[in-house]
Order: sequence, then C-alpha cells, then structure tokens
Amino acid sequence: MERLTDLRFIIGLYFLLTGLLLAGYSWSRGEAGINLWCGILFIGFGSGMALLSPKSE
Repeated sequence: MERLTDLRFIIGLYFLLTGLLLAGYSWSRGEAGINLWCGILFIGFGSGMALLSPKSE
C-alpha cells in the first residue's frame, strides 16, 4: 500500500501505460514514426520511475 502513495510509482505507471499504448499502436499500424520512438522513450522513463519507488515489505 505504501507504493501507491509514492508519486514516483504513480508517474511511472502512467508513463509505462502511455508508452505501451503508443508503441502498440505504432506497431499494429506497421509504422516506425514518432509514436514508436516516443513510446519506447516513455516505457524506459516509466520503468525507471517505477523501479525507483521504495519497495514495500
């Protein structure tokens, strides 16, 4: 429950979900445009933010 009150985890989940949507949309359309690159960048940033949040025991 402690992780849900940490903003790093919430922001990380938001960027991770947005990145997955952008990359998935670009991949399904067969395009390698700005949506794919932003999606990859968002996934990386979101994963980093989520991993920086303290682990609850």
